[in-house]
Amino acid sequence: MNYLHILSESDNDDLFFKGCLERITGRSFDFASRRRLRKGGGIAEVRRKGPVLLQQIKYTGPVDDTFFLIALDNDRSPVHPEHKSRHRLSGQDRRKRCRFCELEALVQDILGPREKWPIPGAVAVPVEMIESWLLLIVNPDTHGNEASLPIFSTKEHAQALRYYAPGAPPDQLKDLTTSERRALGLDTPAFREHCVHVLDPEDLAERAPSFALFKGQVDAWP
Repeated sequence: MNYLHILSESDNDDLFFKGCLERITGRSFDFASRRRLRKGGGIAEVRRKGPVLLQQIKYTGPVDDTFFLIALDNDRSPVHPEHKSRHRLSGQDRRKRCRFCELEALVQDILGPREKWPIPGAVAVPVEMIESWLLLIVNPDTHGNEASLPIFSTKEHAQALRYYAPGAPPDQLKDLTTSERRALGLDTPAFREHCVHVLDPEDLAERAPSFALFKGQVDAWP
């Protein structure tokens, strides 16, 4: 058995990321600790809670078969490593910095460079949010690649309304995910479990650069 320290935005996210790790590595994981980010807290919430987890890992030191993961939605931050034009976004979104870079820097500030981390770890930043990966997994015929997906959570989101004005926004990531889930007749936990079950990590990495970035880190684990 392998053990995972995780910092994410929800219990459902914990289970999905654990499932992704199991599919990528072929190993079984149990949770060593689970820490929760406040929904909507963004990078500021990681800056507040991430050091608590990382200091614990640093204090404990090397532990066999133990890993950590810090996961945060991208939410229209600059996409790592490409920073494309974002001029149509709100001023708040345009001021955001690369979240992957910030999370990586946070870990390195406490644990040092990757090769010196006491246990292997990874940073996951789904673009634009975890629902993107779910959509690409569950319906690849309709949702071909990460770049083709919408960028907001729901079509009622205030920023989506402004972005698409004067027209009405089309369904956004959570709207589309809800439709896929209801079509399968599943509740949210069962839908996440289904996505893990049908996940092809190699295929998803080809269609979602943000998943490829996550998978590359995990592939490097001993």
